[in-house]
Amino acid sequence: MAPLTALMLAAALPACAGLDDLEGTLREAAGRVKEDLAASRQASSAGERPQAQELFPCPPESSGAPKLATADFHWDYTLPEMLAAFEKTYASDKRLGARAYWNPGQRRYELPYEQSRGGAVVLPARLIASVARHIEAAFAADYIDAVFFPDMGHSHLLIPQELWKKTYDPYPVDKFSRLYEAMFDDPRVEVFYHTAEQLKMLEPDKSLVADERVRWRHKTRNIAGLNTPDAELKVLQNPESNANTVHEVPGYFWWGGGFNFSANKDGCFAYRAKGKTYRFDISLYDLGE
Repeated sequence: MAPLTALMLAAALPACAGLDDLEGTLREAAGRVKEDLAASRQASSAGERPQAQELFPCPPESSGAPKLATADFHWDYTLPEMLAAFEKTYASDKRLGARAYWNPGQRRYELPYEQSRGGAVVLPARLIASVARHIEAAFAADYIDAVFFPDMGHSHLLIPQELWKKTYDPYPVDKFSRLYEAMFDDPRVEVFYHTAEQLKMLEPDKSLVADERVRWRHKTRNIAGLNTPDAELKVLQNPESNANTVHEVPGYFWWGGGFNFSANKDGCFAYRAKGKTYRFDISLYDLGE
């Protein structure tokens, strides 16, 4: 069995565990993770796709709940402005619309999706762990500063061409929910992220701004990692783009309709950065106007 990682234990902890009972809480969390891993192996042999138990309160979005929108952000943030916007967004009641939720009857996370395309998408534990790992690895490598749309907050999928042709291209539109489930549970798929999305990196003449940190962000703004919870990130470049924006990768089919994610105090999932645990949401839909 793979060792229990700090991320797995942190994600299994209750949202407000106290210091006095930390040791007991850690033992309990470790026990839950071991049970989930054992259940996963048993269910996999039976051809099932289990989920871990609900880690944080994660109900479906309520009617009229405030949603993040493009109007909440703007282009050409300075780095201090972007960091301030992240703190405001994290503390806000506004969250991603159509975000993942816990289905207690099925004991799994699901993503809302159009009925004409197959209905709700089962969100595999693999993708949740992979995204958390990618976020943590991006912070560790100093590739990102915040988890929300203006920085690292949306994704695309890179699928090896032969895998795409053989496995995924045949899916009809009305089965796209099943397509997403299969891609999200495939360790051969890579998740690609454009970062520094709304950070001001260029002057009006298209030259880079005179800030070394921002120049580093420009250089490392395209990152990708395999859909595995221990994936390392790679950095891609596009010297033909002033903003260094990669739109295609040789040898891979580019699936543009990935997922969005954004950190929020009430989010369903967890990542660790800068010595703290943060929570975040995932959605298949872009921000509204």
